[in-house]
Amino acid sequence: MNTPGKRTPPIPQLGGRVIKENEFNRAVVKYLDQELKRCGFRTLLVAPTDQDTPLADRTNLANSKGADLYVSCHYNAGGGEGVECYHYPGSSKGSRAANLIHKYVIQGTKQRNRGVKSANFHVLRETKMPAVLIEYGFMDDPRLEEAKRMIDPAFQKECAVETAKGVCEYFGVKYVPEQPPAPKPMYRVTVDGKPVIDTAYEGKILDAVSDAIKKGAKEIMIKPRE
Repeated sequence: MNTPGKRTPPIPQLGGRVIKENEFNRAVVKYLDQELKRCGFRTLLVAPTDQDTPLADRTNLANSKGADLYVSCHYNAGGGEGVECYHYPGSSKGSRAANLIHKYVIQGTKQRNRGVKSANFHVLRETKMPAVLIEYGFMDDPRLEEAKRMIDPAFQKECAVETAKGVCEYFGVKYVPEQPPAPKPMYRVTVDGKPVIDTAYEGKILDAVSDAIKKGAKEIMIKPRE
């Protein structure tokens, strides 16, 4: 969006780039969706595109699908600093969810802890289920340090992981961390009885074989390396 309050000022550290809030929000929601699904949750994205989906459409969809928790990911504006989480006034379940999520969100990148608060925001008021709105930083903080993090994939992923941990604790579900990819198997290319290369990359194997053929090799062997 190009409206004030939905984008950063020009950021000198990024060559004057302006970042739209939704660039951050969409990325975090994408990662959060992956995190929660891996932990066994069924998820519903109420604003799945770059279009500005009306708030009423979002809450109506969540209500119609009988969602159990509404999580709204945002980046703040107003010249402050830090992270804060909101719930609807008087909602004990909303308060519990907000406090649990906030507990994890403040454990990552060092930021000012602005605490857990209540507010009469539409997405907190009009949802039939407990709802939490998270402000992960300010897009116009004084030094624009938080602003520039908005397009950092590592920070986006961190916010999603921390939020997922809070959601898991709220529902009493074990958080399942992402597993690193299994290492690729190593192969040895032997040409005319002499080892030429040990590699896990197909491209390098093909290059070694092609080079051996050009040199008139009589025997080329490719075997897994134990």
